[in-house]
Amino acid sequence: MAFDDEIEQKITGKTFEECKEKLFNTYGKNFRITNRFTDFRPGGFLYLKKKPVTVVTYVVNHQKSYSSDVGRSYYTDRLSEEEQLKRNREAILQQTGNSQTVIINKVTQEIEDLKREMSSQIQQLATASQDKHETIKKIEEMLKDNDFSEVFIEMIEEKIRNDFSLDQLENFDLVERRVVDWIGESISIAKESVYRPPHVFIIVGPTGVGKTTTLVKLAAQFVKGYAEKHEGQRPEICFITTDTMRVGAMEQLERWGKHMGSNVYKAERAEDLKTLYDENRASKDAIFIDTSGFSPNDATHIAQMKMLLEVPGMNPDIYLAFMAGSKARDLQNIMQNYEPFGYKSVIVTKCDESEQFGNVISVLYEKHKSISYITHGQVASRDITKA
Repeated sequence: MAFDDEIEQKITGKTFEECKEKLFNTYGKNFRITNRFTDFRPGGFLYLKKKPVTVVTYVVNHQKSYSSDVGRSYYTDRLSEEEQLKRNREAILQQTGNSQTVIINKVTQEIEDLKREMSSQIQQLATASQDKHETIKKIEEMLKDNDFSEVFIEMIEEKIRNDFSLDQLENFDLVERRVVDWIGESISIAKESVYRPPHVFIIVGPTGVGKTTTLVKLAAQFVKGYAEKHEGQRPEICFITTDTMRVGAMEQLERWGKHMGSNVYKAERAEDLKTLYDENRASKDAIFIDTSGFSPNDATHIAQMKMLLEVPGMNPDIYLAFMAGSKARDLQNIMQNYEPFGYKSVIVTKCDESEQFGNVISVLYEKHKSISYITHGQVASRDITKA
């Protein structure tokens, strides 16, 4: 029902909701629905059928006075829904803004803390560098030139600080001699073990380090030492190669075996090696076993070779061979990946091809490993030396 000063109008739509939506789009909140009913209008094909439509009567509200329950209900529902959305949106924005502010403040604080920490560390390093005595700086430079690792250099510098006064540091020659002594003391020499015959020698290591030549040199050393202990008597020895990868490995070993008057056998499987060991252990003083060379990262083939060498009762004397000129990081990798063989000590090969040995000394010190032999040439009878 409309008041006297209000003009009642009509609007039609398919549904009551469509009519309300039209009114809201036109007048916003300033309208009031006074009535609604269904009417039938001509429609369909050739307008022969009557089509139902919803008719809504309303008045435009200028004073926001709502006597109609229908209008008031629609307006109230619409208003509460919009207000709720607005409140939710503002709450979300406020919460998001607060969270972002907290995160930004936290990250900023962490960056500032990191900057202060880095600045402090840089200052400490600069101060430490400035505080180093000239003798320590010179020793440090010499050790770096000879490929010693940072860990080893730090150990030497700490010893210098603990053992020398400021006055003694002025005597560079004195400090240098002491450093040389410390380097020598850091090298662990493998003790010679006594084995019941046959003494089985095995050399493992990566490809290209000269394992076959080094094995022959070990055999020559054994023959020489045996003859010295037994009034010139020659020992009975033989060679076994498990190297099935390198072309000509068997032929190379056969040439050496012929020169030394020793038999050379080939074992491709663990069963072959066990059979050859059983056949020779009663008659031989020493058995020298050559192995295939693999990349230190080739875990699969290294594991297969380890299984091949596991002969019950053989109790081999295993050595790890690597070149003197290898980088310290490579040496660490080699020693770690061949650790499962339980090698007794290391043989450093091709020392004649390298001028710096700090890398070898450093890694042996860090890995707590000992050294048995060094090789320095191709002559089997002489180019190997006990460490």
